[in-house]
Amino acid sequence: MKSKHLKLKKAYQNNIDISDKNLGNKYTYFEDSKLDESKTLLYEINTNPTHYKRFVRGQIVRVKFGVNIGSEFSGEHYAIVISKQDTMINPVIHVIPLTSKKAKYNLDLDELLYDKEEINKLKNLLINETNIKRIKEISNCIKYYSNQKHKKSYACIKHLKTISKLSVCKLMNEYDYLYNLRISSKKLKLIDEEIIKEYTL
Repeated sequence: MKSKHLKLKKAYQNNIDISDKNLGNKYTYFEDSKLDESKTLLYEINTNPTHYKRFVRGQIVRVKFGVNIGSEFSGEHYAIVISKQDTMINPVIHVIPLTSKKAKYNLDLDELLYDKEEINKLKNLLINETNIKRIKEISNCIKYYSNQKHKKSYACIKHLKTISKLSVCKLMNEYDYLYNLRISSKKLKLIDEEIIKEYTL
């Protein structure tokens, strides 16, 4: 027991030392990441979940990738689910992270998060809504996704990853339409072609 605690104390001190350096980039949210990681582990231990949300291939999710070593993908990013035939008892999914940064090996998928039809649905909900809390939640979603208009998303094929479903972020609120988003079959085909080139002979 003493040995275990000594290791944890050393790990704690290492994390404090990293935090005190006030590093940017992937370390910007280092403290939030470590806290969230511990909360998620405790949740898993205490609840021992046996059923999870089922995701569809081509669906867009937001993922907590944490802070990882070297050039491994880090931070919170949107990602595309590429798992086939996911089930509610499957605890993991395969995803390809998305970034807003253009790079040589990133696949340009154009605009993904802004959906005019979904935005209009939210605006129509506002017309007759009188509840202040619901008005605020709907307005927040409209504002957030409207700001995504004309913002390109790039698929980081080289960072294909298997993640726990517990790493998938919750929606902003019940009006968040993220889980309704799917990329087109044409874009999925492009991703498949890039995966074949990257991971097969």
